[in-house]
Amino acid sequence: MTGKTFLSPTRLFLLILTLALLCAIPAFEVSAQAGTLAAINTGRLNVRTGPSIAYPAITSVPYNTEVILLGRATGTTWVQVRLPNAQVGWVNYLYLRSYATLDSLPITWTTPVPPTSPGVPPPNTPLYHTVRAGETLKNIAARYGTTWQALASLNNLANPNFIYAGQQLLIRGGTTTPPPTNPPPASGGVHIVQPGETLASIAARYGTTWAALASANNIFNPNAIYAGQRLVIPAGPPPAPRYYTVQQGDGVYSIARRFGVSPQAIITANNLWNANLIYAGQVLVIP
Repeated sequence: MTGKTFLSPTRLFLLILTLALLCAIPAFEVSAQAGTLAAINTGRLNVRTGPSIAYPAITSVPYNTEVILLGRATGTTWVQVRLPNAQVGWVNYLYLRSYATLDSLPITWTTPVPPTSPGVPPPNTPLYHTVRAGETLKNIAARYGTTWQALASLNNLANPNFIYAGQQLLIRGGTTTPPPTNPPPASGGVHIVQPGETLASIAARYGTTWAALASANNIFNPNAIYAGQRLVIPAGPPPAPRYYTVQQGDGVYSIARRFGVSPQAIITANNLWNANLIYAGQVLVIP
């Protein structure tokens, strides 16, 4: 009679626990090494000859293409990658999907600025970006390999959520911003809402806040405006924005109660697509 081996309840529990831990491993960040896989996380991404948009593009690759991380440029978010066709180039890590951090990725580029060559401006030449409809400071910063905090400081932006189409932002190489190509009109008067406009974009155009516009026009829901609507533009400078640094255990609703504003006002002022996804250390604008 042959004996049969059965797993004891303890061993079965340990086996299930081990499998669960193995499945959970990708949820934790690990340090990237040369050879770590990542995937393109945007529509099409230009792969360049160096770690800057000043360098020419070698090719562009579609969403979800797997690449191999090879190295990084010191002091930037640009990484060197190998494509499936064996081409090697540089992309901004912000447009990649990976569970790995860049801390341990070897530095393969140490030159601080792109070399001067025909078609590439000298390093100290000011670079400006003209804001297009729908852009935010965060995605503009990602495009140029910098941070929204750096852009806000460089351009003296009191509220990083209020930029407007036509506004010129200094990206690097200068100390002041030029006169905007589409300057905001003086405050006061009436604005006729155009298709696609929001209270926030209108407020940014007139140098005020959406909360001030909502108050001046008795608007209960700042998201409910319509094309052809007449809005009174309040005269004078808008009230100085307030900021709050999120603490552990805070939620949008508890912060709103603390400052005597509505949760929706905080959600709209900070472009929060999910009110439950705020984190300790995050700086929120309090309207």
